[in-house]
Amino acid sequence: MKAIMFVVCASAVIAGCSVNGAQPTTAWGKKDVSMLDYRTDGGQCAVYAATFMSGNNAANSAGGINGANGTAPQQAPSGSASSGNAAAGGSGGASSTPTVSGGTYRDSASPDFVNRAAMQQRAQELSEQRARSDALKSCLTDRGYTEFALTPEQKSQLSKLPAGSEERREFLYKLGTNADVLAKQKTK
Repeated sequence: MKAIMFVVCASAVIAGCSVNGAQPTTAWGKKDVSMLDYRTDGGQCAVYAATFMSGNNAANSAGGINGANGTAPQQAPSGSASSGNAAAGGSGGASSTPTVSGGTYRDSASPDFVNRAAMQQRAQELSEQRARSDALKSCLTDRGYTEFALTPEQKSQLSKLPAGSEERREFLYKLGTNADVLAKQKTK
């Protein structure tokens, strides 16, 4: 579901539409590109970005809560038999009874633990979103597209055109294929 939503959002970026109602501040263009290629490249880059896997699962983040407690040693309850204690009535092997001495995964997690876990999850989601956005920009740049800033007049004109309409796509296409606009309004 997240991937589908990202494809929609990424398509909105290439088309210069806004999902949350605010007007976009930039758009993408390429001199002498056909409308078919413009739409095809935008769609392919959107799909690439939506399926991009950053490979970062936060497994090695310092102070993180990743569902594993690999550093906590298993301890036997005090007074129990341990290996080498067979003469005292022990079995000579390790105890198979799990410990119940409290710890991280006891009855309920502390509020601090819950907050840290939520913050880690949110940071991971933002990192993935940033990686997908970078993948989209990289894909468009690799195909020869240039990101350009929209002027206040262009934003005003764009706001009058219904989102997803053919007129809006034509307006952005004309801006994005205009060599003067690309040269004068190029970002970075």
